[in-house]
Amino acid sequence: MGAQAGPSKSLFKVSAQSRREFLSGGLALGFTGAAHADGAHAAFTVIEHNARAGTVEVIHRLMVLDLEIALTARTGQTIRIEDTPNIENLIANYLSDYFFLATADGRAIPLTWVGAELNISDILAYQEGPIENDLSGMVIANQMLTETHPSQINTVNVTFGGRTQTRMFTLGDAPQTVALS
Repeated sequence: MGAQAGPSKSLFKVSAQSRREFLSGGLALGFTGAAHADGAHAAFTVIEHNARAGTVEVIHRLMVLDLEIALTARTGQTIRIEDTPNIENLIANYLSDYFFLATADGRAIPLTWVGAELNISDILAYQEGPIENDLSGMVIANQMLTETHPSQINTVNVTFGGRTQTRMFTLGDAPQTVALS
């Protein structure tokens, strides 16, 4: 993929250690494997302001099976993340259609694909975008995976200046504003 616009060289890897480290953090967010086993579907997103770089950094944690189902429905082809050509382009395009950030005055914050890490049962997808000031008043829309999993719950943690706010999204929810100051 080299120097072209869009997803960079593949960052996919299977790592049991990464999975253990992330799940230990996920337990602090209240997620356990049981949530997925009983039919509930959940995704987690972390948004942080990098003042030095002038960016907002976004990390999505999605369950692999849920994402494969959504991408299969979207493309009409069976998608397996481990062996589908151009999978990063598919994921990047999917995220841009179902996850959206805007400034307090309504200007879209364009998010670019940074890469992803594939673990045993989840994937961490990384995006970033330019932001002029802070995150206060930022508008978030998150409908990831709700088109194929109507019970999907998307949790978004936004951290700025040492303060964190959490927003939760379900099917059909309107965009929400973050009031960090």
